[in-house]
Amino acid sequence: DEESSKMEEPTCYECNKPGHFKNKCPNLKKKELFKKKNEYFKKKKAMVATWSDSDLSSSEEESDEEVAHIAYMAIEDEEENEVNFTFNELQNAYEKLYEEYENVCLKNKTLKKNAISMSKEIENLKGENSKFLNEIESLKDKNKENEKLKIEIDALKKSFSTFSNSSDKLDNLLGLQRCVFDKAGLGYEQMKNVKHFKIFFVKKVEPQFVCNCCGKLGHV
Repeated sequence: DEESSKMEEPTCYECNKPGHFKNKCPNLKKKELFKKKNEYFKKKKAMVATWSDSDLSSSEEESDEEVAHIAYMAIEDEEENEVNFTFNELQNAYEKLYEEYENVCLKNKTLKKNAISMSKEIENLKGENSKFLNEIESLKDKNKENEKLKIEIDALKKSFSTFSNSSDKLDNLLGLQRCVFDKAGLGYEQMKNVKHFKIFFVKKVEPQFVCNCCGKLGHV
């Protein structure tokens, strides 16, 4: 059964692999695509050669046949110099390009992650910067309050100094005053041997009761 199923499977004459025919071979499609691209580039090169050669010509009376002849020669030169690549060479080149493409995609992905991380870090730094700016403004306000307090303290010091000087002057004036009983200079002679009474008020003495029986104070 296995041998009969293998015999029934089609074999591709392009890549010699079973499972498909030549008209559906992926290798054949790649070759056709490369052939079309090669023909397109050949035409573009022929047109460039035609226009460049016609621009270099100093004669403005050149005919269309000469321009066509130059283009035909350019196409023939291109066909002679054409390099025919094998399928394996093209496959290797494609694999290398695809590998480079994957590396570039990987680098791009890494760069995107780094960009996102840096953006988050920038936002965090902006938040910290705003916080520091607010603290600076708060310190400026406190500094202004300190300056006001310094001015008030200086004013209080001046007031206290003035009050202290006034108190000293008052003490001096009081020390220079005469005794109330000294009438010298008012038509009286200077008082001599006058006893100045220091105590003018006497504390009231409460009456003491004496007991008639025991003779002790404090009760009757």
